[in-house]
Amino acid sequence: MRIAKPVSNLERSFLMYSQGLDLHKLAEFNDHDGFNGLMLGRKGLDWHIEFTFCLSHPIQPLQTQEDLLVLYYSDENAWIDACARMIEAGFNMTNSFNPYWDINGRTFVDPDGYRVVIQNKTWV
Repeated sequence: MRIAKPVSNLERSFLMYSQGLDLHKLAEFNDHDGFNGLMLGRKGLDWHIEFTFCLSHPIQPLQTQEDLLVLYYSDENAWIDACARMIEAGFNMTNSFNPYWDINGRTFVDPDGYRVVIQNKTWV
């Protein structure tokens, strides 16, 4: 699965998400039909994130408070470490619009307004 999002600053998004979610650059492209982009993930994951930036017509990222990337950490220590990495990477912690996510998780927001929930629960 690929999650693709336009961003206002590729380098900033790369640094924040690679540090905060412990992801690595898998691929990148420059001036592909007017777009620059990069993919972040890890070997063994069945998903990755793609960030794009349009060189000729930058797009203002649009999202709602309910557009979420949710990651599950069943081990509490791994969850605590993941939350700390998000703060260290520059994400701001916020309350979720849907209070369900605050029961077993923490919600973080990046400068483009994209939200990531780090959930301390096992995904079934």
